[in-house]
Amino acid sequence: MYDRKTRRPERDDSDIDESLVRKKKKKKKKPAAKPWPKIAALGGGGVVVLTLLIWLLVKFTAGSPPVQPVTAWEKFSTEENEFGFEYPAGWNTKHHGLTGKREVDVIGPSGATVNIKENLTGSLIGDIAGAATGGRPVPDELSPVGRTHDMRQPKDTVSYKEEPAVTVMTRFGKARRSAYVDGSKRGYRATVLMHKTALDIFCECRESDWNTLRPAFDRLIESIGRGG
Repeated sequence: MYDRKTRRPERDDSDIDESLVRKKKKKKKKPAAKPWPKIAALGGGGVVVLTLLIWLLVKFTAGSPPVQPVTAWEKFSTEENEFGFEYPAGWNTKHHGLTGKREVDVIGPSGATVNIKENLTGSLIGDIAGAATGGRPVPDELSPVGRTHDMRQPKDTVSYKEEPAVTVMTRFGKARRSAYVDGSKRGYRATVLMHKTALDIFCECRESDWNTLRPAFDRLIESIGRGG
């Protein structure tokens, strides 16, 4: 039907009702996503991280396996044969320095190391101690090498504890050697006097490897002499 005044179709009441109904209708809200999948994912990730941390903890606290006794040997000499020694086969060596100031590092398994440092100071101390004796026979602890060994003891570490020194024979003659404990490490400190210089020697390893490597350290120190 048309409205006579406007000449436009009259609106049907049903159309009005339907329009109102459509306006009143509200969009249905989507149900909220359940948190369980996210919680499960986070929980699974936490388990993976925890497992990884436990594995790392076990790996680093377990440490390396015990070292094996040394059964084979190699020889090392400085470039000008100032000194040389025997060391366990398979261990790595590196050295540097000039004549009279050589330094050698021997690196073994599980943190075992040997450091040999040549110096002039030790020799001067030995010369002074020798002059003080006037050539008279003295006990080993009062000998030039004994005096030098005592004066070269480390004094700047809190955990370093040293046993009384003993005399050992090297190819240079008498030397002095002390066993020591430094935290979780065990080792030897030795002093050797050469013709014009001296050697400070440190042989060190884990406490758990000390009984195994101690004989090897004994042999290394006693083998020190002229190179070549």
